[in-house]
Amino acid sequence: MTDEQIRKQSEEAIKQWGEQWERHCVAHSKDSCIKNNLYDFGATGIGKALLLVANGYSLEENITTLKQNQRMVDIMCCDKSLGHLLDNGIKPKFCLVCDANVDYERYLKPFENQLDETILLINVCANPEWSQNGNWKSKYFFVNRDIIKSHEKFSEMTGCTNFIPAGTNVSNAMIIMATQCDNEGKRNFFGYDKLLLLGYDYSWYFGGKYYAFNETGDGKEDYMKHIYCMNLNGDFAYTSGNLMFSANWLEKYISTFRLPIVNCSKKTILQQTKFGDLYEQLQYNFKQEDSVKARSICEDLNKIILMKKRLEQELKKIELEHAYAVMASV
Repeated sequence: MTDEQIRKQSEEAIKQWGEQWERHCVAHSKDSCIKNNLYDFGATGIGKALLLVANGYSLEENITTLKQNQRMVDIMCCDKSLGHLLDNGIKPKFCLVCDANVDYERYLKPFENQLDETILLINVCANPEWSQNGNWKSKYFFVNRDIIKSHEKFSEMTGCTNFIPAGTNVSNAMIIMATQCDNEGKRNFFGYDKLLLLGYDYSWYFGGKYYAFNETGDGKEDYMKHIYCMNLNGDFAYTSGNLMFSANWLEKYISTFRLPIVNCSKKTILQQTKFGDLYEQLQYNFKQEDSVKARSICEDLNKIILMKKRLEQELKKIELEHAYAVMASV
């Protein structure tokens, strides 16, 4: 996917949704949590796995295993998978919301008193009903940094200084949030040793469902049948142009930065990942105490970086003063 394709998609999105995004930014700018810094989560996942839960049918197929082993890992879900987890007694650590129009009445309101263990991570352009309701443990806002630099405007409007690279959908955004790799290079911001995927199907197979716990996918099972294909489990399947686009984008992101991704279902068209049994992958842990040491090191490095910038400014000031003195003496 070329920069020009990404630019075109971003420009089309801002034309269609720009005014609505601005209204949502205004609403979010009044939230007392708008200044909360994502740095609070830097390196906190070292020694653990993070399970990212999208809304594909493989979530439904594996829900019992997840319910029985949920305390072994940290869990991040997206807006539409939140209720499925809570319905099954699973409380995610994080819920990521990106969509300006994701339905509050359907996907949040029935669960808004069950969120005391869940941290909301929400785009400043997303539906403000999600941030204004619910007994969230805490809330953190972020701005998508995109190729057309719309993030500069939205950051100024809200006062939010948390930036993550823009993706193509909320499922991809969960991976971006956890790692925050960008054009400057590979990163692992949250620090998790590996990222486990569940519900990242980007397709639905014969006999399966478009969404987990949703027979017709709100009709999408019929009108989104753009492409006939085969998933990596060998099942004949359907996908849409949009799902294929997002899968291709994510494949490039994963391969470019060599991310430690383990997909816990082969009923997907997403390539460039390793596969592992969900139960086995949920058991992972290794030297979690290293997280405390790593955070201390990061804080020391940040102090050094700030000191370096300050000293460079002082040195530049001295150099300029002497340069002006030389000019005045000639």
